[in-house]
Amino acid sequence: MESRLPLTDKLLLRWCQDALHQALVAARRGQIVMAKQFFTKARAPLESDTLSIEGGLICKSFHEVAEAYLDYRQSAFDQARTRLFEGLAIDVLLEEKYGYELLYLHRLQIALHLVRIDIGCMCFESAIDLACRLLSYLEGASEALPLPGSWGSERVALLPPELAATMFVQITDQVALTLAGKNRQITRNLFAVVSHHMQLQADGNCHPHPRSHAWFLIKQAVVSNDIATFLERASHFLTEGRADTPLLWYATVVDLVALCDELALPESELVRREIVKDAVTWEYLPQPFLTILDGYANSGT
Repeated sequence: MESRLPLTDKLLLRWCQDALHQALVAARRGQIVMAKQFFTKARAPLESDTLSIEGGLICKSFHEVAEAYLDYRQSAFDQARTRLFEGLAIDVLLEEKYGYELLYLHRLQIALHLVRIDIGCMCFESAIDLACRLLSYLEGASEALPLPGSWGSERVALLPPELAATMFVQITDQVALTLAGKNRQITRNLFAVVSHHMQLQADGNCHPHPRSHAWFLIKQAVVSNDIATFLERASHFLTEGRADTPLLWYATVVDLVALCDELALPESELVRREIVKDAVTWEYLPQPFLTILDGYANSGT
């Protein structure tokens, strides 16, 4: 962008990005009216014909993807999905016609947003399917994704390891959120999709993020009703602390509480009560997990 775009484009794009940032902050806080005002402000350069063709495409792509989040917050999932695919189409055009190869990273992020949209509208199987296709792709086990644009394995090889690891965790988090709180049969059906796309082996050191891979093995033990293996793997995982995977740590705690509730032994009852009591003090505990734990607290009273 620095070498190709005129100064006017660069200034307007920075101005637009600032407005989009303010819009997203407002949307995350639930300040919907304010968010809409900032999105309207950010759209001004697109409606003024001031930007060059390339600058206009870049601005529109980032705007559509950002505003999809506002749609998501308002449960307008179809509109959000439409915006995301519009952003994808623009990114592909910018990559193939104008050489903006860096937008490959933006397409990866859009793919993650599509997983979140599917979860939001309770299309759980398609959410798991796309998430695990992405994970398999990041592992280098597959060379294509069911999304527009080129996804050759050579692109993954060029990703900085820390970026690939971050993406891997973010996607795994969505899988954990999708599976949380489901009954055994639904969880088993959804995890079958995971097993179809991913190679779940005990040695996960070669994976982009070994700790995320370890969580999948823990969940596999849950689905298989292998209590001994679950307790062994979960104890190691929980002992290591939340580290850079707090959501997966909490998901494992939720599974532990579910097991304690199912066993209904005096010792497991004590563990369940202690965890549920402490959960309200945990930092950044996802609301869905807190709701599940509250359910177990009520079932024990």
